Amino acid sequence: MTKTSASDGQRELATPASETFWQRQGPSRAMHALARAVPPLVAEAMVRVAVRVHTASKPMTYRAASDNLSHVLEDDAGEIELDRCLSRLFYNTSKDYYYLFRNLVHKDSLERIRPPVLMADDVRRRIDATVQTGRGLFLVGTHTSNFDLVGIGMTHYLPVPMQVLSIANPTSGYRYFNARRKTDMGFVTPITPATLRQAIVRLRGGGIVFTAADRPIPGGNQRVTFFGHTAYLPTGYIRIPLATDALVMPISYHFDGTAYSVLGGPVMELERTGNRAHDIAVNAQRVLAELEPFIRRAPDQWRVFTRVFAEEGAADIPRIVEA
Repeated sequence: MTKTSASDGQRELATPASETFWQRQGPSRAMHALARAVPPLVAEAMVRVAVRVHTASKPMTYRAASDNLSHVLEDDAGEIELDRCLSRLFYNTSKDYYYLFRNLVHKDSLERIRPPVLMADDVRRRIDATVQTGRGLFLVGTHTSNFDLVGIGMTHYLPVPMQVLSIANPTSGYRYFNARRKTDMGFVTPITPATLRQAIVRLRGGGIVFTAADRPIPGGNQRVTFFGHTAYLPTGYIRIPLATDALVMPISYHFDGTAYSVLGGPVMELERTGNRAHDIAVNAQRVLAELEPFIRRAPDQWRVFTRVFAEEGAADIPRIVEA
């Protein structure tokens, strides 16, 4: 079978999506340079001011995060606790971007990344044991903590390189950081027909592929149950491990105040009945059930700023596509 390279996938990218000013490459370059130049104490002050402005103005991202967290927090959490959680979320997010930009220069040296990125021995053993079986391993993750930076650090613990399937048709700013996140053991490929073929070849060869499943994507969502509520999230990614006989492992990230940790769930054998729609729906729901405890562990680190939950008939629910 002909091998497909990462550059093949880049050539198949569609016309870039419309960009806001902050999604363009210029601001991304400027933020990268600023993070490298500004010391942590100054960055801390800047972050606190930015969070105050953001939470006071309550833009669309704030309102979406508020709705998402209201479904995740315990039922007895009141408005005060929700507001505090939102403030911590935007504080954590701002700090995460600062540390991401500041650490990109150290992406090839795990020992120099600060705060450090750790992987528990049991998680590492499960990954190593699965790869040794010769079957592919499909990791399904969350957008928690500093997922970009921890993903870079995570690749240093893996026994084989990892391909990350990212959002299709990325903005120029996102492409700028995709290129800079590449390491010897991992690289990001926006979803295209070529990169999906590449992922299938990699899994059939016993490799590792990663994607996230807790954030809606344009035109790619199904109605699911998440935290006991109706939600709209992608499920099509399940087709890849179903087609390749790969095993699936839920993955998440967490910051405890001093270090980032890679968290892992059980290695899962997918249910395969031959009914594609059924198998996609059932297995996607199983994966989401495994991701819930990771998100609930620290809701103020769940960096999803698009509405996940919506009432039937609401004007802004993500568009559903056929499985």
